[in-house]
Amino acid sequence: MTPQELLPAVQSKFPTLQAIPKAEGQARGDEFYLAVPAAQLVEICRFLRFDPPLSFDFLSFVTSIDWKTHFEVVYYMTSTLHKHKLVIKVKVDDRANPEVPTISTIWPAADWQEREIYDLMGIKFQGHYNLRRILLPDDWEGYPLRKDYVAKPDRYD
Repeated sequence: MTPQELLPAVQSKFPTLQAIPKAEGQARGDEFYLAVPAAQLVEICRFLRFDPPLSFDFLSFVTSIDWKTHFEVVYYMTSTLHKHKLVIKVKVDDRANPEVPTISTIWPAADWQEREIYDLMGIKFQGHYNLRRILLPDDWEGYPLRKDYVAKPDRYD
């Protein structure tokens, strides 16, 4: 399925979803970008994973971005069967209590990646069975990948 065919296939089940146009210079391949509301993330991901014409069976990686005004959680997925790619972007406006649902029950590969995002950015993944720090000590204060994080240089002196 080409990127141009993916949008109608997804919109057949979720008509309100919109594609995100690639910014100039962003085109690095044949990925298709889709904006997904956090409230629909799990339902849409289940559809993408288990709908036979789509079959997005491989979650390449999950990452997050701090845009100062909001966070974004970004999911890169591939169908190894059909050879098409998709990027989902979830905007998180609540900087004080950022949350999105976990997709680790759909793609187990999301487990540690969601924990890393939680540890370094502070975005909580609702329903994650083991959401806790993975890289930093349990008593660490703050989230070092946030743009407003202030490092304490004498932390472990």
